Amino acid sequence: MPAIDPSRYEWIKIEKRDDGIATLTLNNPRRKNAVSRPMHRELERIWDDVDMDDDIRVVILTGEGNAFCAGTDLSVQDQENQSGRKGRPPFRSARRLFWGMMDTEKPIIAKVRGPAYGVGVNIALACDMVIAAEGAKFCDSHVRMGIAPGDGGAAFFPFLLGFHRAKEYLMLGEPIEGKKAAEIGLINYCVSDEELDGFVDGYAKRLAAGPPLAISYAKMSVNLLLKQATAGAFEASLAYDQLTLFTDDHAEGARAFLEKRQPNFKGS
Repeated sequence: MPAIDPSRYEWIKIEKRDDGIATLTLNNPRRKNAVSRPMHRELERIWDDVDMDDDIRVVILTGEGNAFCAGTDLSVQDQENQSGRKGRPPFRSARRLFWGMMDTEKPIIAKVRGPAYGVGVNIALACDMVIAAEGAKFCDSHVRMGIAPGDGGAAFFPFLLGFHRAKEYLMLGEPIEGKKAAEIGLINYCVSDEELDGFVDGYAKRLAAGPPLAISYAKMSVNLLLKQATAGAFEASLAYDQLTLFTDDHAEGARAFLEKRQPNFKGS
């Protein structure tokens, strides 16, 4: 099948190796790899290209520099909200991104340094394994911006952490450091920053050397259960996310973030 074409991607760097391992790097380092709309569109379609490339057996997903992904590019989103941008909610885009990751038949390893916040934490959790450096922080920070937790958090967190602990983190929007994230089962492993590259590479090589079809079918079987169990919560969370995007509380949360101050939420 045709090889993936790196020239089609501006916001994701693609590096392929001869051993079947490909590294995809979120590439917006000026904003800690925050997801702009163009990056989101690339994340939606790259998984089809990965599946079509027979040279790829395993994907490592990471972020440029010392951040995995700081969430949505709020500077752009705040401008759009203040200009009154509405229209059709982007449910299909969010669904295509996360379902695309889970439907990709190649295993995906998230390699996380620094913040994985907002949509970034859920992109990491949609991977098949998550391995982080000790300085990593995982946070579904939607509520801190006055937004209901969409982007998969309402689906992934309860499945990984249990209901009460998931509600604690989703309702408070507090970060979880890498070591604790591994201890409570949110991620697979947390290692020192110096060990991270080698540790992830070792896991990727083990997967790449394994039987591709058996590994693929194992992933698809588990993810079918995950999708069946979480589809309703995922769809509802997207709707609530969009509902709160155009509230005064979100406008206040976004401005407070950009102005580096505490928000004053009023429930409107």
